Amino acid sequence: MSLRYKKKKIVLCFDKENKVEKYVAANVLAGSLNYKKLCNEVNQRTGIHRSMVDVVLKGLQDTMVSFLEEGFSVKLDEFGSFRPAINAESQDKEDDVNAHTIIRRKIVFTPGSKFKAMLGGASVELFGDGATITEDGDNGGSSGGNSGGEAPDPAA
Repeated sequence: MSLRYKKKKIVLCFDKENKVEKYVAANVLAGSLNYKKLCNEVNQRTGIHRSMVDVVLKGLQDTMVSFLEEGFSVKLDEFGSFRPAINAESQDKEDDVNAHTIIRRKIVFTPGSKFKAMLGGASVELFGDGATITEDGDNGGSSGGNSGGEAPDPAA
């Protein structure tokens, strides 16, 4: 497996006068797998009928939503875990922190051991201009996935 990226220019605005142009590696996806195709693929791999896969996945989703609404983290063994989280604006005084300072509610997924192993073994490729250039650590290139840091998501 390889992770593909393209080079993308972003503009950081620290204030009204200072705009800094930077470049960042942006993920390139091969496509998207819809729910029906996912159920079909699980059916092919397990022999469980697609309608049963659908029932189990929807039951899992409903159960997870119930527990996440109660503030629980939901752990799915080697798959990973899901937990509710928030982003909030910082305040100068403790008394100024309240529900109105919460700017985003989200569900955080933390991958389990199988996903981490898959990513750890993935090569990294520059994608674009009709050519794909491998930049994995084995051939002396730079490895974008094992540096320990993470590039900011320009879409966020």
